[in-house]
Formats: sequence, structure tokens, C-alpha cells
Amino acid sequence: MRSIKIAALGSVMLFSLISAPSADARWMVDRNADVTVYRMNTEQLLQTRSDIYFTVDVAQVNSTPQSAGKTAGPAAIEKYAIVLDGVVDKIINWDGFSENEDLSEDVVVIKLPENDGVKYFDDFGSLVFAPIYQGSIVSELIAPDEKVTPEVGLIQVVEIVAPAEPTGQPVVSASAPVVVAQEVAPNNSINMTIEVKNTDIPANSTVSVQVVTDGRSTTAIGVDPNAAVSQVVIHDLPQNENVTVKTVITNLDTNKETVIIIPIVATIPAPIVIPASARDEAADLATIAKPVVTSLVFEPSGHRVAEIKTPVIPNYDTTKTIASLMVVGPGGSTTAIGLFGMGETLTVGTLGPDFTYTVKIVLRDLASGKETFIYGDPIAKG
Repeated sequence: MRSIKIAALGSVMLFSLISAPSADARWMVDRNADVTVYRMNTEQLLQTRSDIYFTVDVAQVNSTPQSAGKTAGPAAIEKYAIVLDGVVDKIINWDGFSENEDLSEDVVVIKLPENDGVKYFDDFGSLVFAPIYQGSIVSELIAPDEKVTPEVGLIQVVEIVAPAEPTGQPVVSASAPVVVAQEVAPNNSINMTIEVKNTDIPANSTVSVQVVTDGRSTTAIGVDPNAAVSQVVIHDLPQNENVTVKTVITNLDTNKETVIIIPIVATIPAPIVIPASARDEAADLATIAKPVVTSLVFEPSGHRVAEIKTPVIPNYDTTKTIASLMVVGPGGSTTAIGLFGMGETLTVGTLGPDFTYTVKIVLRDLASGKETFIYGDPIAKG
């Protein structure tokens, strides 16, 4: 069983109070994980095990944009957790404004606190740091004693007053993994060298270094627990992404695991040559008209049929750009129709009466892979 859960913070990290949209809206460590696991099991969720469990105030979730283009303007790039069924699946860098392929109706997006984790007192009275990482389980507080699986649109039932986060320098485990080097491989992936000091390792134990990437994909390499210092190289990590690094010590006599996690680590960017764009995105956004629904009628079946006037796309070269009209409905279901760029009127049918549909033109630059979105007015339900 996994009975000891330790989080470590590198000595170079400076500490401050976690910033949040309001005084009480922030991340906290879930000190009653058994209740969380029981609830998740009753919901028949597939992953209920985690090294660390967190709770987050519903106000923190609601203050995070849940889809791109909904805020007043771009902000500084910060880290956001992409949560699926209560589990952090990815940790992305985002400005809270621009289009992001990781965002969909199926995920909850939660802004990470300033230091990417939470300080708290463990069962031994020591001040430690719990990093938020890929695979950690998050519950949403809608009342002081009511935790639910995070979901977009939840509201506060009873006022939540979170305890103040402790101040001071957390204890750092001597066996915490340390990233000592990163290099770009010929295939533009990253090789990461990690060092572990095997301090106070119980007899008859195994030690492994683990790296977790987006989607909770894990690479684990065992090291010699009798060596004073061990180094491993993890290959084929994604470039310019956030990864989790941890040491796992397993006592074979007691079957207990000690997990030591450091705050999220950013892999270095690879110098990938990006082809020049064939189109000018700023000019397209400024000059190309939005698609317009010119007709919306009901079929005898109750479904709707829309006629949509698409804009003229200047300098449209099908060898350099692909243009399409997309009508996106519930669950991300999409009708996509290719365009010739001459201002066609297209018919899109079988739209449900009880759903709202997003209408947009997508210009995909074949040279750079960049997509430009030109939104029309949504087709409202009913």
C-alpha cells in the first residue's frame, strides 16, 4: 500500500502566499482522501488512486476561462490544469484568452496557484510542499464539507472560508530527484538527466525515478538503492512541455511506498524550424467577414436546417491554405464543409432544436500548420 506521501520543493524555489482571484478561492490539500475515493468509486470513475489529493474552491474554477476567447484580452502566460473526471490530465501554458487545442466541453480548466502547489503541515507536523502534477486527483468544494468531481457550471452552496496557507520554508527531502541536465535529441525530443541521492533508504527496498508527461504517460527507471548517488537519463520527452518528476521508494518488507515529487518541470524547447506562414493572420482577422446564418428552418422531424453565407477569402490558394466552414454542437460534434473562398452559401442540416451551435470559418495554413478562426454568431437552441 502507499501510506507515505511526501512532496519536496527544490531549494531554488522562493515561497510566497498563493495568489487567487479572491481571499478564499484557492487550492488546498484534501485531508480526507478516503471520502474522495469512495465518492469517485460510486461514480464509477476509472482512476481514483493518486499520490496527493487536492480540493479547490468552486470560485477558483469559475474564475478560470473554460473556453478560449471569453476574456477581455490576453494575459501573461501561466500554468493551467486540464482536469478530466477529477484527474489532472495535462498542465498547459496558456494566456487564458487565445485558442487552445487542449480545451473542449469535456474538460475543466483550473489555473494553478503561483508556486504550482500547496504548502501544508503533514501528519508529523512538518511543513511540506505538495506540487500539483499530472495524475493528481482534484475535488471541487461547493460547501465546506461537500466535495464533488469538478464540472463546469457548479455553484457555491454554502460560503467557503479556506484556512490560511502556512508560511515558512517547507522541508525538502534529501532523496528528492534533481534535474541536472536537459539536451535536445536528433529527433527534437528531450533527454533529461535526473540525479537521486539515496539517503536513509530502508533495507530491502527498491528505488525508481519516474517522469509523467501529458495524458499521464509514465516512464520509470530503477536505480541502485545502495549507491550514494544515482543518475538516470529519460529519453524521448516532449520538448517545451511540463512534466512531473518523482522518486518512488518501495519497502519490499512492508510493501509501503514513499513518493517524493518535485514541482512541475518545463522541458527545454527544441530549435525546430517553423516554416513561414503563407497567409497573414492579422490581416485575415481584420478583413475577412464573419459567416452569417441567412436562413434557419425546422424540418418535420423537429431538427433545424441552416443556410450559412460564407465570406470571400482574398488571395486564396488551395495549395497553400485549406478553408472550411465548421458548425460545432454538443460534445464537440462537428459538421465541416470545405470552401473555395468565393463566398458560397452552404446548407447545414440535422441540427438539434435543444442545442446551441458554434459557427466558424477555419483557415489552416499548410506551410506552418497555423489555424485562424473567424467566428460567426452562434445558432441558439430553440
